[in-house]
Amino acid sequence: MRQQILGTSLALVLALSAAQAGAATVELPLTGLRSGAFIQNYFNGGTDSVPTDGIGPSLGFTFSANATAQSAAAGGTGKVENNPVPSLGDVLYFASSASTPAFMNYAGGFNSLSFDYSYSNNAGATGFAYLYSGLNGTGTLLDTITLGPATSGISACSSRLDAYCTWQAVSTGTFSGVAESVVFSGVVGGHGATTATPTTITEFTGVTIAPVPLPAAVWLMLSGVSGLAAFRRRRTAVA
Repeated sequence: MRQQILGTSLALVLALSAAQAGAATVELPLTGLRSGAFIQNYFNGGTDSVPTDGIGPSLGFTFSANATAQSAAAGGTGKVENNPVPSLGDVLYFASSASTPAFMNYAGGFNSLSFDYSYSNNAGATGFAYLYSGLNGTGTLLDTITLGPATSGISACSSRLDAYCTWQAVSTGTFSGVAESVVFSGVVGGHGATTATPTTITEFTGVTIAPVPLPAAVWLMLSGVSGLAAFRRRRTAVA
């Protein structure tokens, strides 16, 4: 019985170690949802607004109520062409209003963020992505990403129905602290009263984060379990 318990403890240590090593980045796969579905908790082991989509993967992402998945097929509801990450399927779209913040949460914490974005018809408006230390855009502002129009023009669209054809890749710089949310806004300095620009005219794909490592206290606990297991094995061998 003891050997079984010890084996289980060691397996837990190894599993968590492997999971930590493999968690260098997490990419948001906008697949498995009905086009136009509100994402909600689908990528946190929950559901979206369409019951037949079922339970989503437990990736740790949650979104504000105005976030939807849109079809990236040419002529589809997402009106997307030249998708830079076609393997991810659909794109993320915030159906925002002037009084509704648009945000993405990752409660486990992350220390870098990258994504591709596209303005409708490559509009000249400039928006921002703000990284905060708390959920839902609370806490300390850690970093700001400016979302300007892409360098190429709307001529990249082959169909007049597809307004999202020019894409721009952006990522965070080095910042101090751990972020738990990113807020998309059209105002300088935060996500105040105006969030409609650029979130009502912008789509996102290739969203990738780098989760923070497990806290030192967790590793200390796991090391203690491992040490205890080794001690009990030696004691059993002597007996």
